[in-house]
Order: sequence, then C-alpha cells, then structure tokens
Amino acid sequence: MYYRSMVVVGIEQSEVLDEQGHKTGKILPRDRVHAQQFWHEVVNVWIVNGNGDVLLQLRAPGVELCPNVWDVAVGTHVHPGEDPLAAAVRCLHSELGIDILPESIKHLFNIQAANPLPDGRKHRVLGHVFLLEQDVDVRRMTVNGQKIAQLAWKPIVEVMAEIGGTETAKLYFPREGVYYPKLFDALQVAA
Repeated sequence: MYYRSMVVVGIEQSEVLDEQGHKTGKILPRDRVHAQQFWHEVVNVWIVNGNGDVLLQLRAPGVELCPNVWDVAVGTHVHPGEDPLAAAVRCLHSELGIDILPESIKHLFNIQAANPLPDGRKHRVLGHVFLLEQDVDVRRMTVNGQKIAQLAWKPIVEVMAEIGGTETAKLYFPREGVYYPKLFDALQVAA
C-alpha cells in the first residue's frame, strides 16, 4: 500500500496507495505510515547550478529517517489531493525559501522503491523526482534547523563517486536499486 501526506490539525497525514500506485483513499498519520512501512508518495527536487554542482542537505540529527547523512536538497511527502509538482513548489518555498513558477522545474522520472533504513525497516515510496537548474546562495537561505543541519554545493561527479564508494556511500541517504543511477543519467542529459 502507498500513502500520500497532508497536515491535519498539526499532524502530517499520508494517503495509502496500492502496490500499483493507485490511491486507496485511506489516510493515516505520517509516523504510523513509516512505522508500518506503508507505501506513500514523496517528491525530491535536485538543484543544480551553472557550474554543474548539486545542492545537498545534511539531514539534522533529530530527523526521523536517516539523520546525519547527505540527501537531496528538497524532499517532501505529497499531501492528499496534491499534485506532485505543486508539492515540489511548496517544499522549495517552505524548506529553502525559494519561490519559483512550476514551469521552472523539470520532471526527471518517477520511481518506486523500498529504501533500507538503518533499523532494518523499509521506507516504501513512490517518488517523483524533479530538477531545478538555478544558482542559489546557501548563505542567504533560511532553513529549518530541526530538519537541515547544513546545505552544501558539491560537484555531481564527486557525489557520484562517493555514492558509488564502499565506505563513502553510507554518508548519503540510502536509496534502493536504480534511483541513483537513473538520477545521474538524467542529470547528465539535462546538463
């Protein structure tokens, strides 16, 4: 089953999707979705600058899933009834203070994955992956310190090498299967 998310009375909710990605209409709190390893929709927005660097966030020590690792600059759950592109625009604003028009974002691919977590559970997602090509000054961004410990630009080739390395792969958010190869292929085509 999959879930989408929304905020209801301060509690983020997720809508269940079946194994094929169809909405079931069932909505549960986000923490329950994660605890029960239900499928749910998420959005990732990879930001690349004119130098070919990718913007990464270091996940804060207190985040629920995989703290203290590098990850996509912007990621969020899709609210029930929300379009994934709208979720991407919303999250760019709420997480990094970047206001853009939806047509500024390029859809790269969708992927279904059961990402392994350090405690043995799986984070089961139907991910919508987007690209924003924009130079942004991380020093001017206001971020939520409870979610993001640091922002940093890294050359894409360096990120590729680290994710492919035996020891350095653990520095990044764990993603199952072909997510990273598909991402790097898409980023090279977009460049």
